[in-house]
Amino acid sequence: MSEQNKININSLNALILQEAETDPIQEIDSDLYNSISELIKSLKSEEYDGIKAKINQVMIKMITDTTSALLKLRLEKAVLEKSNSSVLLDEEKYILDSRKEMAERKDTILSGILNGKPYSLDNQ
Repeated sequence: MSEQNKININSLNALILQEAETDPIQEIDSDLYNSISELIKSLKSEEYDGIKAKINQVMIKMITDTTSALLKLRLEKAVLEKSNSSVLLDEEKYILDSRKEMAERKDTILSGILNGKPYSLDNQ
């Protein structure tokens, strides 16, 4: 993200609201998750006392909760047939790739069972 488009809780909140209000997956900055990670890292490195420390912890929790919800929402949309997965970020594609691998493994095991050819996990 450019310096003027730095991520903060307000922009993150706007992103999740926009994502929640539309059916297709929205195109977002490809560096979003890295920017969020840097923001959290920065907030965690700040040392405050008293009320400022509590506010800092609440900010971190708000950012992590919002990010988790955004990722979950985008992944749920991605598994729908009508979604445009070309706008998924690399991190999201990586997560979804594991679903494809799981389906392939399930098909391999089930096919072996149903064809009378048990699949040996010892060969892995």
